[in-house]
Amino acid sequence: MDNDVVDHQTVNLLMEDGCTVSFTMSAFNAVQDRNIHVMGTKGDIYGNLKDNELTVRVYGQEPYTIDLTTMCDDFTGHGGGDSRMLYDVVRFLRGDDFDSSAITTIERSAQSHYVAFAAEQSRVMGGKVVELSEFVPEAAN
Repeated sequence: MDNDVVDHQTVNLLMEDGCTVSFTMSAFNAVQDRNIHVMGTKGDIYGNLKDNELTVRVYGQEPYTIDLTTMCDDFTGHGGGDSRMLYDVVRFLRGDDFDSSAITTIERSAQSHYVAFAAEQSRVMGGKVVELSEFVPEAAN
């Protein structure tokens, strides 16, 4: 086939403050779901879209679970993100009153795209380290 879209990938990011982020994607799983695991200095958070819950573990304390179904009743399309995003865009365009913290600036949205472009360039170059600044247009610096 002529489809050259990546089917599995691990992207490691070194942030300006020295922390690291690792993102792993694999298209080959028996169960189609998305997982998140955020590990920090005070604990970690784990969740997956299949269960619609997050488990918070603060070191030295009992873990607790947040039931995401108490916050939303529609989890279709990327765990409910697609419909919520469109809902917010329509409200924004109408000038309706809503929680504007859900809307991001074009500059912030572009940053995630620059990271994806850099990750793809690294993949194409056999895993070579790529500086994000190589993908950010001069006007955005």
